[in-house]
Amino acid sequence: MAQDTEPFTNIEARIQHLQDSIAQHSQQLKTRASRLKDDLQDELAPEEIIRKYPLQSAAASLIAGVLTGKFIRAVVTPSTRSHEKSIENRPSEFKTALSDIGVDILRSGKDLAFTYFRHYLDNRINNKKNHS
Repeated sequence: MAQDTEPFTNIEARIQHLQDSIAQHSQQLKTRASRLKDDLQDELAPEEIIRKYPLQSAAASLIAGVLTGKFIRAVVTPSTRSHEKSIENRPSEFKTALSDIGVDILRSGKDLAFTYFRHYLDNRINNKKNHS
């Protein structure tokens, strides 16, 4: 009778071994995925990108500011094609609000860019002083 239950014992042991192996591999995958996520977040963080490419970041900020300014000016400025000088040519409340928001965004972007640039230059100067 002991021989009849031997295949079942081997199968149960094999099933247990496979479950343990699956759990172990699952944990390894979760650990690797977490590590990859952390590495990607560190690598793609805006601060890290700006540190690696300061001039390109400043140029991209400048271009974005110019394009935003042109867009806001196009939305707010009345059309020159219309020869009518009626109430319709006055900027609406929406356009005025959009203009105010755009100006605030541009000022904030400028302040942020100059603050970063000043911090960057201060660090460069301090590093040169420390190495001298």
